Amino acid sequence: MTNIYDLINDLYTDDEGWNTVLEFRYADQFLRMEAFRGATDDELMDIWQQVMYLMIYCGNTSYRIGDMTCEDFIYCISWCQRNIGDFELDYEGVDFFLSVIQRLLTFLKQKRAISNDTAAAKCRLKLLGPDGSLLLFRKDGSLPEEYDRYRTNQEPDLEAKVFMQLGQKLSTLSDMMQKFFGEPRFSLDRRRASYAYFGVDAEPEFDPDRPELFAAFWEYFIFDYHLRDTDERGIDHFYEYYRKHPDPKYGKRNKALIELLASMQKIQLMVFTIEKEETDGWFSCRDFFTGSISELSLPVDETVDTRDLLCIAHVFEDGNLITDYLRSIKIAPLGLKTLHNRLAKFLAYYRVANPLADWEQFVKDNPALVTHLVASAGATDMLSKPMHFPAKELDYKPAAVKKENAVCQFLLQFGKLLHLSWQDRKNLSQMWSDFYALRPVSCFSDQDFMIWTLAILDNYMKITKTYLMDVAPYAEQVHIDSNRVAKRSEIIQDVLHLKPFDSRYISEDGLINMAFS
Repeated sequence: MTNIYDLINDLYTDDEGWNTVLEFRYADQFLRMEAFRGATDDELMDIWQQVMYLMIYCGNTSYRIGDMTCEDFIYCISWCQRNIGDFELDYEGVDFFLSVIQRLLTFLKQKRAISNDTAAAKCRLKLLGPDGSLLLFRKDGSLPEEYDRYRTNQEPDLEAKVFMQLGQKLSTLSDMMQKFFGEPRFSLDRRRASYAYFGVDAEPEFDPDRPELFAAFWEYFIFDYHLRDTDERGIDHFYEYYRKHPDPKYGKRNKALIELLASMQKIQLMVFTIEKEETDGWFSCRDFFTGSISELSLPVDETVDTRDLLCIAHVFEDGNLITDYLRSIKIAPLGLKTLHNRLAKFLAYYRVANPLADWEQFVKDNPALVTHLVASAGATDMLSKPMHFPAKELDYKPAAVKKENAVCQFLLQFGKLLHLSWQDRKNLSQMWSDFYALRPVSCFSDQDFMIWTLAILDNYMKITKTYLMDVAPYAEQVHIDSNRVAKRSEIIQDVLHLKPFDSRYISEDGLINMAFS
């Protein structure tokens, strides 16, 4: 159990600026007084959380605790419910908040730190109905228009929501997600993610000698990997699940957990260089792809030489990292330019089938490729090896995909049987649709449809250098002449002018094979 007094001491030690909101001695003495009155350790933690709500509000606005009026506390509650994920805007939550703050104001007046201690009590009378209802606030948490219309001091919202005891909540959610995605129904996804991340087609196993590898895998699985059936990232899938099926043992804390999951959906994989330290662990960093500058909070101290470091991390919207470690490589400026040029070629190649893709979309769709290319750039000889890109298709205009087409339906069924990714299934349907638009064919039996389906699969495996199935033996098993499949495969290849790693039908697996073959 965390000692509440150590928690308060650490807060003020890490940032002495909190003394301008509420002096350390008053915060410490108030909690000790609450303990003397019989509050348990858990209750003290809840009481301190209410005080922190007020401190966060005052710390981000121009208000001082002793000067706040009844109306100011109403605006404070409105601001907290928008900006603090843990704040409960209901009768019980507001009642508890105002009760604690009322006692705090009384304590501060006794210490002669403030002159008026009635504002919270007046606010209680205005907001808490005798029938147990919360007055004034609308169902969506907003205030009536007349309140905002006559305000002279509008407090801006924070760029990202604040969460109390963030580290503990992140640990809780991480354990939840690993347990959820560790279920047997996700075994194929875990194996596929392991193959993309480690190059091993097997379940990832925890290595006590290198625990960071297991942690890095789950970081990739949750924030980068796209699930086979839905093309969702793990974090997006789990958010929708947990929003509808919260764990009852967390009770009201589920509100904060769900809101934190929503914030985690905005986490992005970022590759960057460190330009300079700003203050208190915040660094000015340059996005490796776009060149834009942003401030990030990094676990780096003065002993680390940040020159020539290329870093890769998952970053919250507010600039904090999801992990307490930073992955990086040492790379000289010339190597940095070579790597950027190489990735720019991959982006141009990817844009043939995805013409609107920018750097952000490219990284989101190909996270394993980006991670591997950045990691390999740290090897002394990798960037010196030339990489040959096949000629891109110019002015490619994909044909419309008709999902009701019989071959598309067969490909869909094979996609499920072979456990293909969403992108692979999309590419197969597109390849058939492009071929059919150029050379319509007539099929008079299910066997005809099956032959064309196997011919498409055969071509797709050839151009992406991936293994999905043995086409010829399978054809013989279902009593189809494999020579007929081979001939139609040649027809498709000739009509579409297919070549290895064809840019029209490339997947991330294909791009990785192209990069490292």
